[in-house]
Amino acid sequence: MDREIELKFLIPPEAAALALAQLKGEGAVRQLDATYFDTPDHALRRAGFGLRVRDGEGGRKQTLKSASAGGVFSRGEWEEAIAGPGPDRDALARTPAAAMLVGETLAPVFTTRVERIVRLVQIGEAVIEAALDRGELSAADRRAPVCELELELKSGEPRALFDLARQLARRVPLRLSLISKAERGYELAAGAELVPPRRRAAALDSGASVGEALQTLGHAALAHLCAVLEALRGRPEPDGVHQARVATRRLRALLKIFKPLAQDQAARNLDAALDWLAGEFDAARDLDVFVGDVWAKAAAGAAFAGRDDFERALKAARANAYLRMEAALESPAARDVLLEAAAWLEAGAWTTDPALAKLRDGRADAYAAEVLDHRREQVRKGAKRFDALDAHRRHRLRLKGKTLRYAAEDLGALFPEHPKRAEHFVEATKAVQDTLGALNDRSVRQDLVTTIAHGDQALAQAAARVVLAGDESDLLDAAREALKDLVDAKPFW
Repeated sequence: MDREIELKFLIPPEAAALALAQLKGEGAVRQLDATYFDTPDHALRRAGFGLRVRDGEGGRKQTLKSASAGGVFSRGEWEEAIAGPGPDRDALARTPAAAMLVGETLAPVFTTRVERIVRLVQIGEAVIEAALDRGELSAADRRAPVCELELELKSGEPRALFDLARQLARRVPLRLSLISKAERGYELAAGAELVPPRRRAAALDSGASVGEALQTLGHAALAHLCAVLEALRGRPEPDGVHQARVATRRLRALLKIFKPLAQDQAARNLDAALDWLAGEFDAARDLDVFVGDVWAKAAAGAAFAGRDDFERALKAARANAYLRMEAALESPAARDVLLEAAAWLEAGAWTTDPALAKLRDGRADAYAAEVLDHRREQVRKGAKRFDALDAHRRHRLRLKGKTLRYAAEDLGALFPEHPKRAEHFVEATKAVQDTLGALNDRSVRQDLVTTIAHGDQALAQAAARVVLAGDESDLLDAAREALKDLVDAKPFW
């Protein structure tokens, strides 16, 4: 099995020539036509494999790729020359997918027709293959364009790969993508609409090292973020905004969970950049919740002077929030966040620093137990003095509870002995997040009403009476109960 380390970027078709102009080195042009195969129930895809038969320079080849082979941008690949045109069963028998294909029928799912322009680029001692693919995917009567740039490390240190990517990104609008042509082809074949994908639990091995756990979880978090941002660009809507903000915050939370490895300047810069990106979704998300979950229900039948003016201002504020968010998504800063996250996960200082070797190579379960103990204790202390907390400090406690929830969800696979305890613990953290979130939403509502009213105190007071109806004491009681349940929950680690 060959192990490849590569980066893939989506680029606008009009920028393809500019990208090629930056890539100096020996080159070639190839026409690559491929058909992807699977079982009727797509067993290969569900297992994380892609199987293609490709015609091109050098004849016909069959390739099986796995989703991951250990690194953030590494994949397992098993390739052999075949006679074709369909899959070669003997060649498949020599791959990890052999057992699942016994007695199964393989049929075409979709095809790709791509012109590939290749350059071999020298960066210091490293050799990188740059491949620009232009063409289309097709499945039945559906078509989708392809314009991608892949950078694959052939020899040398991984950081050279990111150095080249940074050089290109200064001149060409590169958008990191962890979605393969195979995934796009399956979606096309299914006629699936581009919607924000839900987060999938990372396949974390219970015997993993701390470094392996960080890369596995980081890869999953970054892949999810790339996918939801791409969906949001294509279709700006409330669920996409929510998913994008959560995905950004989860990736940032990983830096907190693995804080001892994230002390270098690049990690601090990444943390600040992720904080900025998450903040660009805040206004749109807050207004989505206010309009859809609060105003639509509370204001039904309510009449007060200036209501029409307030609603017009509310719609304008929401539209402006979306414009700001969309501008941020298309900015170089947003593209850089993804590239720098990838660079830090794969080639950051923590991966080679001798001073971090003991921690990096230590058992992830032992480290995770310490993290969970620490995060749980933070929440316990906050719960103990809950009645003395003001709205700001309750919000800070909510953030601590959220980090504990993310840590429990991400690291739970390291402790398979107590699945029911783990499930109960995670549910308890969710309840704390929800109840404290309801209290915070009440505070946010007041700020939103004041902002929307544009200084008109009478209008602000009238709108506030509508959206802040109800006794806050009920929310406080629910939060106390949720915190008690979490503090009393048995650890699963």
